[in-house]
Amino acid sequence: MMTTGKKFVILLRRGMGLTIQDDGKEPPVVEDEKEWERIMRLAKEQAVPGILFRGMQEMPPECTAPRQIVMKAYMLSQNVQKNNRKVNEATVKLAAMIEQAGFPYCILKGQGNALLYPDPSARVSGDIDIWVAASPKSVVDFARKALPGAKACYHHVEYAKCDGVDVELHYRPAFLNNPIHNSRMQRWFLKEAAAQCKHGVELPNGAGTVNVPTDAFNRIFLMAHMMNHLIHDGLGMRQLMDYYFLLRRGFTPEEQLHDQQLLRDFGLYDMAGAVMFVLRRLFVLPKEQMIVPPDKKRGKFLFKEVVYGGNFGHYDPLARKARTRWAKNVLRLRRDLKMLTIFPSECLSEPLFRLWHYLWRLPYKKSK
Repeated sequence: MMTTGKKFVILLRRGMGLTIQDDGKEPPVVEDEKEWERIMRLAKEQAVPGILFRGMQEMPPECTAPRQIVMKAYMLSQNVQKNNRKVNEATVKLAAMIEQAGFPYCILKGQGNALLYPDPSARVSGDIDIWVAASPKSVVDFARKALPGAKACYHHVEYAKCDGVDVELHYRPAFLNNPIHNSRMQRWFLKEAAAQCKHGVELPNGAGTVNVPTDAFNRIFLMAHMMNHLIHDGLGMRQLMDYYFLLRRGFTPEEQLHDQQLLRDFGLYDMAGAVMFVLRRLFVLPKEQMIVPPDKKRGKFLFKEVVYGGNFGHYDPLARKARTRWAKNVLRLRRDLKMLTIFPSECLSEPLFRLWHYLWRLPYKKSK
């Protein structure tokens, strides 16, 4: 008997544009309104209601959801589309401000990733992450002119909201706990910065043009981003879906070999193998479009984490109870221990990174 979770995944596949021929699964028969409600809850937890609604539209008449469920899904989908228009406009406005200030920039994740989808308006948007290719001090000083006392950490600083949308200015696109791997990756980021800050694309509905990463950059950067979230809080289906659509755009054998070497250099090869396994299991990613061979052992672990924790781990019961700084630190240590045999390099380095990060932040706490 097909579980509710499997029915949910098949609906997502339809919403992503996959057909019965792609995954070999017939449209699921959802038993009743209560089961539809559980599917809707899963879509909320994984931040994919827009994709779910597209999947519901692909269902045959005999499998259609009750009217009240369809209307609820429709309203959620409309909210996603409305918010995407808002964030697109804010992204263009923010990019112009950063450019006018004389900084090279590149929009990370978010609205750039949405362009990978068949329907960009169906992807849930979040805040705006913008890579400002300049020194941390200059970016922090710039941010605090608009938002005095803005909190700065190793890879980004808070910035004033742009038309109601939260903004983070990144002077480093991502980071790793392991100091050797992180050092190599940061040097690579610096080498690639100029090309990323010149790669312009047009956002939907005539919103305007902004710079976003190239596919080659994203294949490495997004893997580092997923690793970071897995270690520190959790990883959801939306981030995996982003990577699925990125890989479906294709790459040459030469690019694959180059990417594999970078993933090894940055300690991300095992994570990439786990991601390939999950993408195959969730979204039937063709084997010829996998950047590395799938890793079954790590992939099974990652799959459970994704299903259990939801988007960024927000629905992990332990995470929801961790309200204080002390509780959150204890939770991180527990995550390190749980993943120690799966990703030892990042887990063993995480406590040391936290101590080093505390010292790194001291001068930025004092600057105005």
